[in-house]
Amino acid sequence: MLDDLDQLAAKLRELATQSHRLRAENRELRAQIAALAAEAESLRARNGAAGERIDALLARLPAEP
Repeated sequence: MLDDLDQLAAKLRELATQSHRLRAENRELRAQIAALAAEAESLRARNGAAGERIDALLARLPAEP
């Protein structure tokens, strides 16, 4: 009976440890997602600005004869 309780206690400790580890990993992954989303937004903005500069340069080209 005591062996069964000791095994159960060990499994509960292992489960708690794994739960804490997964929660920490989840927090890290959420932070990475937030950083990547911000980077993606920045890249979209830069891409839009580059497109506007290209459009402005194309508008300055002389018309074909």
